[in-house]
Amino acid sequence: MPRRPNTKRRSALRKGGYVALEAVGMVITVLAAQAMIRALLNRDSEPLWGVLNWVPGGLTGQLILLGLIALVAMVSGGWAHTHRARQEDIRDA
Repeated sequence: MPRRPNTKRRSALRKGGYVALEAVGMVITVLAAQAMIRALLNRDSEPLWGVLNWVPGGLTGQLILLGLIALVAMVSGGWAHTHRARQEDIRDA
């Protein structure tokens, strides 16, 4: 027999928190992806105005870090999107 969701349990985030996390995740994903593309196309400039100069590995290390930042932001935004939709489905039922 499938488990029924516990609708009495309060979520750590409310609807506005999920929307904010989704929006922040989207913005960080776009900015990190844009910085990666600019760094690949214009190798003479420093990605993000030299903020990532501390990363070992030169340009490759900086691009890997930007990719990981974009990936984490995308996953957190996607999680917030699906979790918010699931919470709305539970409330409607």
